[in-house]
Amino acid sequence: MVNFIPKTTKGMNSIPQISIIMPVYNRKSLINRAIDSIMEQTLTDWELLIIDDGSTDGLESLVFPLVEKHRNIRYSRHSNRGVALTRNLGILAAQGEFITFLDSDDEFKPDHLQLRYNYMKQHPETDLLHGGVELVGPPDTHYVQDAFDPNKKIHLSECYIGATIFGKKAVMQHEGGFKALPYSSESEFIPRIMKHFTVNKVNYPTYIYYTGLEDSICTRKQKGKNNRS
Repeated sequence: MVNFIPKTTKGMNSIPQISIIMPVYNRKSLINRAIDSIMEQTLTDWELLIIDDGSTDGLESLVFPLVEKHRNIRYSRHSNRGVALTRNLGILAAQGEFITFLDSDDEFKPDHLQLRYNYMKQHPETDLLHGGVELVGPPDTHYVQDAFDPNKKIHLSECYIGATIFGKKAVMQHEGGFKALPYSSESEFIPRIMKHFTVNKVNYPTYIYYTGLEDSICTRKQKGKNNRS
């Protein structure tokens, strides 16, 4: 595993408001869209942790210049372990008061972080949020295998979508974070967290979820292939 590239703290808040964790596996062709959407956020007090899950497409050649240019972007790389354990590495390294995620093939609308941050501050009893997506892709790709009933397909609006999770750091770290399950580790994580903390679903459609991509987790699952970040 490659440790995070060290960053100077000069000119930075000691604790960013939000840590954004981006697991990535062979998404050199798409990751710029995701990163650009973070750069366009109306809330600017964030750090981005790019966790490379063993990419083989030369991703680091694109990421290294961004890390050098932007003091609030960090990069780490390890051998391929899947999205759950990759998220957990980011959770351990995160410095923010709140932690959230962005998949490398998706993007945020400009007010994504601000709306969720405002909600948490206005509802301090809330420990974790999820939900709030806009689906982009053919309608038939909006249905995925039900994590609780593999013989059934359900609409993504009925699912726990892991990348929409936004929560307090201590909550994210509870009981070791995400379990390394073959599929939909968030479907185990959120119900487990709900036993101990206050979890709410929001409907701000500010997470843009691209469906039907050939190498997406849902597509690979339906084809019986291994889980990737």
